[in-house]
Amino acid sequence: MNKNAIINGGNNYLLSLVIPAFNEEERLPPMLKSTLEFLHSSKDELVKHCNEILAMGKDHKKEQTIHQQSLPFQIIIVNDGSSDATVQSVQRLVKKEYIKTVQTTTAIKLLTLKQNAGKGAAVKAGMLHSTANLALMLDADGATTIDSLYSLLNEMKTSRAHIVFGSRAHLQDKSKAERSFVRTLLMKAFHFFVETLIESNVKDTQCGFKLFHGDVIQSLFGNLHLQRWAFDTELIVIAKQLGLPVAEVGVEW
Repeated sequence: MNKNAIINGGNNYLLSLVIPAFNEEERLPPMLKSTLEFLHSSKDELVKHCNEILAMGKDHKKEQTIHQQSLPFQIIIVNDGSSDATVQSVQRLVKKEYIKTVQTTTAIKLLTLKQNAGKGAAVKAGMLHSTANLALMLDADGATTIDSLYSLLNEMKTSRAHIVFGSRAHLQDKSKAERSFVRTLLMKAFHFFVETLIESNVKDTQCGFKLFHGDVIQSLFGNLHLQRWAFDTELIVIAKQLGLPVAEVGVEW
């Protein structure tokens, strides 16, 4: 695995954003640009929300030290063995946005897997490289609006859960008309498997927008084995084995 800290702000951050990317030279730059702008413009409010979550923890002395980090946010882009210009497109965008949004807000790290290993493997690599108190997993296509992060932060504060899944279940009636019968049937069968066989109340395991507390990242992702599709479901199984509740909240998608 190759590591490239494009912009390095230190060792500890308040929030990491982990973005798996495979051949995303077209979709990743606009998504990354909007994310950087959001983190820059919402910095104070996001820091406040993150601090409130951490204040519910026990090690307050350690937290106060971490909160003084000059760059509160970290973006980790995991290039999953792309064969296109994903890496170059990221480098160009970061150079362009450096003065405007990156310099005072966000550190950016680029990890490159030597060959395509799957989304699960890419997310695992990014999470295990995170040095933040909280870590958000989000997709390179920007399917979920970045300001939905507020919903996940609020849910983590309210439920005190260390894992919060973004959910599109509340959009089911709207999207049902846009899906084929076969796709709808397969989706329902998969959700039946999740609810019945692993006894989970999570209605949408596949939404690529999830928030994790730093205290559970090593135990969750260190035990993750599925490298491709359905790795999210294995996370639920691991969380259950560790006695960690998983909360779920609706997001814009």
